[in-house]
Amino acid sequence: MKLKHFLVSIFFIFFIGAGLVGNAMGQDANLKDLKSYSCKDIMRLSGEDRDLAIGVLHAYLLGKNDTTQFDVQILAESTDKFIEHCLDNPKDNALESMEKLTQ
Repeated sequence: MKLKHFLVSIFFIFFIGAGLVGNAMGQDANLKDLKSYSCKDIMRLSGEDRDLAIGVLHAYLLGKNDTTQFDVQILAESTDKFIEHCLDNPKDNALESMEKLTQ
């Protein structure tokens, strides 16, 4: 059931976030960069916030790879690897870590 919630979160963030990007572009104070987050930043989040952040990373990489298809089992496994990696390496860049672990 948690995996289903996680997948719904990915799509929610991906599609809603895409609609908000245009609005955020004019607000420099609110502009964030996925490349600036460390593993520690993601691991400090809890519950749904962490799930959503990880979902954003997955969605970004799907878009970067120009695909909308993914294997649910592989996605879940890479999420587990990402969490373990980040717990062991809190100073690592979160996006770079996710990218390495999902190849």
